[in-house]
Amino acid sequence: MVKVSTNKVTEGLMPAEKIALIEIAGGGLEEVSVSDADISDDNKLLASFIGQDKERVLVELPRESASGRWRIWVNASAVA
Repeated sequence: MVKVSTNKVTEGLMPAEKIALIEIAGGGLEEVSVSDADISDDNKLLASFIGQDKERVLVELPRESASGRWRIWVNASAVA
């Protein structure tokens, strides 16, 4: 598991849900609704590490994003 920096975390539709906005490599934002447990105290999203290509990291999200993606490329600097 890795922690991915988020641009913004807001309350979701359900009490135990959060909505995270994540900046993807190359620009743009990906929105994903997740459980409270998937967001750390410092507003980072817990995701699965899949692979790395130079300065990009491929992560698998805990749930499908609003655009239908399960895996996204993020900048390596956004991953801890």
